[in-house]
Amino acid sequence: MTNGRQLQHFIERTKQITALEGDLKSILDQMQQWCNDFAIALTSIEFKVEALQTTFALAEQITLLKRQIAEQIQLWEIKWTELSATQSLADAFTDKVMLLVFGKFNAGKSSLCNLLAECFRLQGQTVRYFYIQAEQIHYTDMLLREGATETTAQLQGVCLGERLVLLDTPGLHSATVENAALTQRFIDSADGVLWLSSSTSPGQVQELETLARELKRHKPLFPIITRSDQIEEDEVDGEICTVLCNKHPSQRALQEADVYVRAQDKLREMALDVQLLKQPVSVSTQMARQTGMDEQTMIEAGFECLFTALLQMIEPALHYKQRKPAEIFLHHLQEQVLETFIQDIVPLSDQLQATLNHAQTALQQQHRHIAEGIWRKVVPELPQLLEQHAITQAVNTIYATITQWLEEACAQQVQQHLADYRVEMRHKIQLKPHAQIGYETISGMVVHDRLYAELSCQINETIKDYTTELVDQCEHHLKSIEKDIEQLKHVILRYSKALNEIASSLRQKQ
Repeated sequence: MTNGRQLQHFIERTKQITALEGDLKSILDQMQQWCNDFAIALTSIEFKVEALQTTFALAEQITLLKRQIAEQIQLWEIKWTELSATQSLADAFTDKVMLLVFGKFNAGKSSLCNLLAECFRLQGQTVRYFYIQAEQIHYTDMLLREGATETTAQLQGVCLGERLVLLDTPGLHSATVENAALTQRFIDSADGVLWLSSSTSPGQVQELETLARELKRHKPLFPIITRSDQIEEDEVDGEICTVLCNKHPSQRALQEADVYVRAQDKLREMALDVQLLKQPVSVSTQMARQTGMDEQTMIEAGFECLFTALLQMIEPALHYKQRKPAEIFLHHLQEQVLETFIQDIVPLSDQLQATLNHAQTALQQQHRHIAEGIWRKVVPELPQLLEQHAITQAVNTIYATITQWLEEACAQQVQQHLADYRVEMRHKIQLKPHAQIGYETISGMVVHDRLYAELSCQINETIKDYTTELVDQCEHHLKSIEKDIEQLKHVILRYSKALNEIASSLRQKQ
């Protein structure tokens, strides 16, 4: 049985673990206020569609966007309630430091937990195994099922002594959806993460990417390289046989350095805090077990170094534990509120912007088409109309007829080109006869050259004023939508910055 000094020191230190007291009310109130204000800011964006026809693609996208925003806000409280299981688990171990044992399939998570439990038991410490089922903690006398968590949606763990808890989880790349979901659901309960990977392929990049979420949450991360052993040939009683041996210290050092450097590089690439990453340690659970766990064996298997490193995890883990209630709420706001909102709403906003840009471009073309259409409908008929009334020289009748033609032509062109908008002409079309211009008699002939020119000029000005007023209405509605899109972007940016400031304030206090 080991009586290693580092193990004894580690056990004594764990007995002294005391959850640090912290006043989180102010920061929790800030976060709740942030959430309330964010919802108000979002719902205050009008996105009016009253001036658009319901069949207009722009109106349909606005309606969808507004509905999605409202649904997102309603889901915030629901998602927070769903985290109650995580909070209950955290409350059950409120006086202990909980370390999440994280790793891909066959990384040796349960084996390591069982060995550490045996170390504590052999030192006379209380060891309590448990599993989590139906969101309840059940204590048991059974060891952790090694490998079982890869085929079931059940988490398991062990309480070591009075103040330390190891939570064993389904693997990072578990075969079942239930395992992956369960791991993510309870991951917030941990105060730190032990990242296990086999020495056959330590520190894989995809695992670091999966752990990025936890590093973003500012939990300390301790890489442990497991199965740091190898098969060698040896002569026993004159016969050559294979035996399991620890990897040479130089091999372990090379692997540890490689994992540490690659992990740092990857974290920098992902813009994450490399200070959260601890120096890796290599261990062989199998070598410790098969040689009786005596002091020299534990040293050679890497466990004395492991206990030393674990002690260095306690302080940052305690600091995280002190602010954990606020961290859990912060993670909810960052991931389930802000990030989810951005992922779901920003693409809809971008699609709306693209449709709006198209509508604004099309409106300029529609303006030209409407004006040309009205002109072609009225002006070619003007000479015949003037000839028709040449005998009576009924100028007022001519003006009335042209006014009617303009109204009909305008209505037709608006229906054809502005069918997506609800527009109204605020002023009636009115052509006013010029007192000094009408039919003229020259050399006994009735001519209407000046009258034709005057009517053409008035028709042209009327078409210009009429179409400009209608198109200006449409442009005003489109600009209003554009302002709303800009306001949405501004709200997201402003509240993203505000939440980052709250997070920095929370973590800078320690």
